[in-house]
Amino acid sequence: MARGEHMAGNRSGFLGSLVYGVCGVIGVGILCATGVAMYGMDIVDRKFDRVVETGTEVLRSIPEIRESLPPVLADALDDRRAPEYREHIEVSAKIDPTDRRHGTSGIVIEAKNNGDEVVTMLAVRVNIEDERGRLVRSESAYLATPFALEGEWAGPILSDSTRQYAMRVRSQKQPLSATVEICDVRVWRTGSEKAIAAR
Repeated sequence: MARGEHMAGNRSGFLGSLVYGVCGVIGVGILCATGVAMYGMDIVDRKFDRVVETGTEVLRSIPEIRESLPPVLADALDDRRAPEYREHIEVSAKIDPTDRRHGTSGIVIEAKNNGDEVVTMLAVRVNIEDERGRLVRSESAYLATPFALEGEWAGPILSDSTRQYAMRVRSQKQPLSATVEICDVRVWRTGSEKAIAAR
C-alpha cells in the first residue's frame, strides 16, 4: 500500500468556506450589536435622573423665559381659555348667491366682540346646509389669533370690534345657507389673573 492512500481528504470546498465565513461575520455582528445596545441602555439608565432634573429646572425658569421674549410673543403666551366669554361674541355667516366661481360659493363670516376682554383666539365651525336644512359641508376657521401675520393669522379681536373673514366652499347644490358654531375662545388675562398665575 502506498503511503498516501490511507490519508482521508476532508477538505471543504469554496462554497463551504464561504458559508462558514458568512456565519462567522453574522455571529460577530450580533455580539457587537448586543454589546452596543447594553452599553446604550446603561448610559440611558445613568443619565435619566439628570434629564429629569434638567426638565424640572426648565419648567421652573419659564417665567424668566417669558420675560426674555419680545413683548408680542410674551403677550401671546399670556392668555387663558374662556368658553364662558362666547356670550359676549356675536358670529354670523352669509353666503353671497351671486358669488359663484368654478363650482364654489363665497361666504363672509362676521364676529363682533361685545365684551371688555381682548379675544386672542376664536375658532369656529361653519356648517353649510341646503334648502332642506341638510348638512352639505363643514369648514373650520380661526377668526382671531394671538398675533397678526400674513395668511391665516388675523390677530386678536379688540373690545367692541368686528372681524370679517372671507372663505370659499365647494358645492354644486343651490340655494345654500350657513350657520356658525363657536368651538373655542381664548382671551388675554387681566392684571389680577396675571398676579394669581405668577404665584
